[in-house]
Amino acid sequence: MIEFRAVTKRFPDGTVAVDQLSLTAASGKITVLVGPSGCGKTTSLRMINRMVEPSGGTIVIDDLDVRSADPPRLRRGIGYVIQQAGLFPHRSVLDNVATVPLLIGWGRRRARARAAELLELVGLPAAMGARYPGQLSGGQQQRVGVARALAADPPVLLMDEPFSAVDPVVREGLQDELLRLQSELGKTVVFVTHDIDEAIKLGDAVAVLREGGRLAQFAPPAELLAEPADEFVAEFVGRDRGYRRLSFVDSGGLALHPLPTVTIGQPAPRQQHWAVAVDGSSRPRGWLAPGVTVDGPLAEGALRPGGSLYTKGGSLRGALDAALSSPSGYGVAVDAGGALAGGVLADEVLALLRSHRGAS
Repeated sequence: MIEFRAVTKRFPDGTVAVDQLSLTAASGKITVLVGPSGCGKTTSLRMINRMVEPSGGTIVIDDLDVRSADPPRLRRGIGYVIQQAGLFPHRSVLDNVATVPLLIGWGRRRARARAAELLELVGLPAAMGARYPGQLSGGQQQRVGVARALAADPPVLLMDEPFSAVDPVVREGLQDELLRLQSELGKTVVFVTHDIDEAIKLGDAVAVLREGGRLAQFAPPAELLAEPADEFVAEFVGRDRGYRRLSFVDSGGLALHPLPTVTIGQPAPRQQHWAVAVDGSSRPRGWLAPGVTVDGPLAEGALRPGGSLYTKGGSLRGALDAALSSPSGYGVAVDAGGALAGGVLADEVLALLRSHRGAS
């Protein structure tokens, strides 16, 4: 648990970056700090590991007042992930990840073995350990940065806009990876972002800061969307917050309809209706449009993009987005393993939403 108790940061020129901030980041949860530029998000984060010293107030990690700790020792026990990963360019990926274990006295063999384990944990092949940061994509570098932060198994992980420098598709994958890792590791995470969608997706609790470093609202994402504290929070969360709230509405009871399918690499008879193209593992790869003639085995080049996928049992937002983004009118639903489970219709998603409202 990390507690901010009336914490203030005033710089020598008189600028107040953080003003009387009080909140608690719960153990084993992701707490997100979000707000416009200049609201003190990064300053607040850096006061936790004393990269910035507070001017007043107290920050406590479990029972430890961070001001009583030796700063280098404190930082070695806290994972820290930043934009652009901050990797050492002349060290291999494996040695980058092994940096903190070596600093705290682990032997080289043990540290490198731990680094190899973590590369696998964050979804990178073992062979990548021999490469250098300049040989990796931006998304791969960020995964290495996360692995390095986890190397000494710290209970606390600080993340300062770690995914903002990568493209949207990679960013979404990294967010999903973080949620997967958190479900396995249960770290106490404080995450800084300027993106409210990212905050709502990742946060167990979200702190919205306003300019001048004052706390505007601190709440779970669903409450933040349903009951913004004031006009500033409502404007920052966005006018489409009603749609975002669908992320927290259960889709249990939503019907799945059978969909016609064709298989990539196999002959595809001329279709009268849209058909989902699947691979050999029944994973959707796109749509084959009605009336399209395929000569020989079906190739992906003959397909239309399939829109987003809805994971069976997920949120109503995922189901509605899949239905609205599909060229066929049917959203594609998949099971937990990514295999085709059926189709969903936007009208039925909205009908289920109305039934939820009627019951509340």
